[in-house]
Amino acid sequence: MLARRAFLMAAPFLVSSARAQSGVWQEWLGTYNGALAFYGSMPLEDIYPPPANPHVDLDDRAPFGAAFRVGLQDGGAVVWLRIDGGPMQTATAGETLRFGPPSSGLAHLVDAEAKPTPRSATLTVRPDALGTEALFAYADGSFWRRHFNMRFTPAGADMIVWVFDAEGTRARTWRGSAIKQLP
Repeated sequence: MLARRAFLMAAPFLVSSARAQSGVWQEWLGTYNGALAFYGSMPLEDIYPPPANPHVDLDDRAPFGAAFRVGLQDGGAVVWLRIDGGPMQTATAGETLRFGPPSSGLAHLVDAEAKPTPRSATLTVRPDALGTEALFAYADGSFWRRHFNMRFTPAGADMIVWVFDAEGTRARTWRGSAIKQLP
């Protein structure tokens, strides 16, 4: 009788742990190449008072190259990213963000090789996607935030990049697709 009660009390914990996203899937590992193009700008309407001079989108809508690599190191994910255009363009060598082991689908930055280096970053792991959020600081103390999301498909990944400006008044979006390179 006691063994049965112990089993019944432990059952919810066994079931709930099976649903959690524990980390990066093996099939996601590898290098992906593709292109991004400007998609649009979204004003953040909860900003009060609204800006006196709202931004007008002058972004070039021509596609530009983007590549990323997903790997594992010391139980955590490593995401290398190179973006060849737009205001979030990375250095030619790209940037590498190393995250600790994920807990409940979230991991924190432990190391970065990037110019500029993000002040902070997090990795979000979902059943079909990875996302990074990185906060970068300017020399004048202002900042910008970049979200890079990869939704994995049978051939590669769909990419979405959001950049929030320093004033926090709008988010600009780029979308594209990438194909996974064969090993």
